Amino acid sequence: MPDLVELIVLAAGKTNLRCLRLPERKIITLRPVGGVRDETEGEILRVIPNKEWEYKKHTYLSGKVIDSYIDGSVLTPVPLRLYSHGTWDSFYYFAELWEIDPDRELPSSLPEWVIAVLKAGPREVFEMEQIIPGANPEEMEDPISLAVEYAHQGNIDKTWDILQGCLTKDLRCIDAFVHLGTYTFGDGRSAWHAKRAMQRYLAGVKVGEQALPPGFNGLLPWSWINNRPFLRALHGLGLCQWRLGQFDAARKTFWRILMFDPMDALGCRFILPDVEKGRDYLATVADENGPC
Repeated sequence: MPDLVELIVLAAGKTNLRCLRLPERKIITLRPVGGVRDETEGEILRVIPNKEWEYKKHTYLSGKVIDSYIDGSVLTPVPLRLYSHGTWDSFYYFAELWEIDPDRELPSSLPEWVIAVLKAGPREVFEMEQIIPGANPEEMEDPISLAVEYAHQGNIDKTWDILQGCLTKDLRCIDAFVHLGTYTFGDGRSAWHAKRAMQRYLAGVKVGEQALPPGFNGLLPWSWINNRPFLRALHGLGLCQWRLGQFDAARKTFWRILMFDPMDALGCRFILPDVEKGRDYLATVADENGPC
């Protein structure tokens, strides 16, 4: 038995972790020494094995988790594809929205991100491939929408099973990471849940980033539906960073979303000022919605 094994978490349960064993990428169930703790889907665990056995044609492993990391290239050896949809010049959209005179210099009163978008000039529009294992293009309902439906009914266990099942079939299913993150984050009151949600969102972000070439400067508008899982993953990551007081990281994440989607379907322009001022997440939410 090797001194160290690496496992990708596919499903974090209460006592076990369903994983892919590297490098062969075969399914194995890990029973961590000391029990399941903070491990989440998408994390790559480094484990010192203790015992390995077979039961009903399935492999089990017990061992001590010594550390973990998230690496998109390990999660997705085959990146998602990008499809080009031509070029878009954001100037005319912003000129009307922000009352910009095209014959004058940009007013200093504009938010920094708006100036950055305008200075970037015309950029190529892309749509990211979306993977939903088991989805039938001829049917309205897919596993993700079914998981959401079960959540609305209060059957969160069934929701979890479906989302984790998607990742077991294909780790490129960004929306499965996103929804696991969303249901973990909840109302944001728990810092522990926010940390676990952040790991799930981060895994989704890392999967999407593998599709982006070095120096990518294109647009990923919300209006192209298949971009939405990646943008939602970034948005969830930003909220978790903000909740945990990681203001600089949150600012960069929300800024990044605005550069990808300047029309700002997710409303990051409303969040950014509070983040830049270092306002506490819970205090801001309480001001807007009443106490959590």
